[in-house]
Amino acid sequence: MTTEMVTTSLKLPADIYQAIKEEAAADHRSINAAIVVALSEHVRSRQRARRVAQVGAEIVERHGELLRRLAQ
Repeated sequence: MTTEMVTTSLKLPADIYQAIKEEAAADHRSINAAIVVALSEHVRSRQRARRVAQVGAEIVERHGELLRRLAQ
């Protein structure tokens, strides 16, 4: 699998940079790799949260009346 890479510039607060640098060292990764991992985890988390909300809305749409009766 070939992944296209894009180079970008990123401005970070010094304390965040230092924390990432320490995490990268602890995980034996480059700072770039640590940032990629952190952003990937964040994106997956947001996608998962959106999917859970979507499924919840579908359940309410399909079974709203039953859920209202059960809540009484």
